[in-house]
Amino acid sequence: MLRTMPNGNGALFGAVAIAQLLDLATFVPAVARVGIGAETNPLVRTLYVSVGPLGPAALKAAAIAMMLLVLLRVVKRFPTYVLPSAALMVGIGLLGAASNLLFGLLR
Repeated sequence: MLRTMPNGNGALFGAVAIAQLLDLATFVPAVARVGIGAETNPLVRTLYVSVGPLGPAALKAAAIAMMLLVLLRVVKRFPTYVLPSAALMVGIGLLGAASNLLFGLLR
């Protein structure tokens, strides 16, 4: 049985997911433009070389799912930390997207 989101934090979950998906959406064209050598994460670079763009996309999907599960746990156990936790997760996604834009797409 599905329950509604406690305390109406759905917008925070949405913001986290959108920021992280924006990072992924800018990664693929940035790598296509400048090459995978510009990627500093060795795990992502190895996945891209061995599997192609689907490897890092699957890793990012797993990371997003994990972030959302952790945020759900924070909502239930530590409600006063929901906003800072979500802000950190959004910031990480936006920083990744900005990096992809600056060093890949706008280069």
